[in-house]
Amino acid sequence: MISRLFLALNAIAIGLIALAYLYDPNLLLARYGLETDSPGMDNMLRSTYGGLYLVLAALFATGVFVAKRRRDALIFLLLFMGGNAIGRTASIVFAGMPPQSIMPLLAYEVVVAVVAGILAVRSQSRDKQGVQSGQ
Repeated sequence: MISRLFLALNAIAIGLIALAYLYDPNLLLARYGLETDSPGMDNMLRSTYGGLYLVLAALFATGVFVAKRRRDALIFLLLFMGGNAIGRTASIVFAGMPPQSIMPLLAYEVVVAVVAGILAVRSQSRDKQGVQSGQ
């Protein structure tokens, strides 16, 4: 139940971010003191944060409704958020500190990655117990 709720909340959050970027990337960027300054940048943001995030939200939602895909969705959420956190950390190392308004995103990504990993391991343990008991 916790895994389903966790995946649902993240699917909704990622889905809403995707829809906002598809509509107008500057809506969310303005919160961080950023803006797109060219059609090329707008295109890149819509494709990545819009299209790709929308598909990822659907993948996480699949884990909510399809029990056989739940662990896969949790692992992918771990990898997705972990990858975002790695990218943000690399940016801090190579380009310097971003505006403070961006730092909560890094914290969120790390926390979600860790929780997704814990839930995925717990899910695997339960699956093994079910197999061993003949369920």
